[in-house]
Amino acid sequence: MAASLARLLNTMPLPLFGSARTAAAFTIAKARALPRFAGWALPLATGALWFVWPAVDEQWKIDMGIKADPEAAAKAAAAAEEEAKKSAPVQLSAEATKKVETAYKAHVVEETDDDKLLAEAAKKGDFSFLEDKWEAFNEKAIKPGEDDDDEEEENDEEDDDDEGEGDEGGDDDDDDDDE
Repeated sequence: MAASLARLLNTMPLPLFGSARTAAAFTIAKARALPRFAGWALPLATGALWFVWPAVDEQWKIDMGIKADPEAAAKAAAAAEEEAKKSAPVQLSAEATKKVETAYKAHVVEETDDDKLLAEAAKKGDFSFLEDKWEAFNEKAIKPGEDDDDEEEENDEEDDDDEGEGDEGGDDDDDDDDE
């Protein structure tokens, strides 16, 4: 069976040579002459690359790992810069540094004259001095001449009523007389 397979392969037709046997004989004969041209391999390869290399696609060179990927290098540099920003110590102003350093300390509250007066009044149960402050606040809060919120709401309701009235098939004057 092995003999029939070898005979079949030897007689297989090949273009330019006729059969596989003729192609194999030609290849073996030419291969015997190759050592004579071995000295020319490096100059021929260099010359071929000299003319062909500029025509090779840049993306192919990057994909094959022959050339470094500039986009990947830019992304890596941006990522490294971002990481450096994140890991860099925070620079605080002198005021902020002072606040951070004194944040754990309790704030000292100094009593004002009003606080002392209020404490004395609380002991006695007399808050009449606050009534004067409340009146002064009320006078400042209510500005004479301005409408009060309640009056504004009433005016808005009256305006809405005026807009809703109209001639609905009846006489408005007759409705007013009946009331």
